[in-house]
Amino acid sequence: MTYIDKSFTESADPRESSGGCEQATREPLLIVIEDGVLLSDTLGSVCECLNVAVVRMPSRDDLNILLSVHRPMAVVAEMDAAGQDGCHVMMTIAAHDCSLPVLLITGEDPAMLGAVDAVQELWELSSVVKWPRLLGVGAVVDFLFRAGRKGSCMQLMSV
Repeated sequence: MTYIDKSFTESADPRESSGGCEQATREPLLIVIEDGVLLSDTLGSVCECLNVAVVRMPSRDDLNILLSVHRPMAVVAEMDAAGQDGCHVMMTIAAHDCSLPVLLITGEDPAMLGAVDAVQELWELSSVVKWPRLLGVGAVVDFLFRAGRKGSCMQLMSV
């Protein structure tokens, strides 16, 4: 006979009651947080070929609203944006859905990488990708395919 202690299983994961880490159905949409247009222009051409919409958001705007309204498959942000840095972006995403894929453009500074790692571990984010700069088309396509499959909104896979 197997005995399961219900009091243990009901309180096993306190995040379940907050809703912060639950995965909702996602749309083939990428939110790009930037103050210029370099990232969104570069990613936009690749996304257009894959039928993934791109929503550009200035770093001073509220990410919570876009996450709730659009249910994106991933978020891309620069670590050192003027309005909100990458750590703030990660904390906002953790409160929304800690499994949502995030691509952070960190630069080469080891202190920035350490800060990203600390926030990722503290907020239990499971899908953070760190690049020192925007990489080539192959890496972008691979990130988008993985994010799309994780969010069940793309059936393609990179090879």
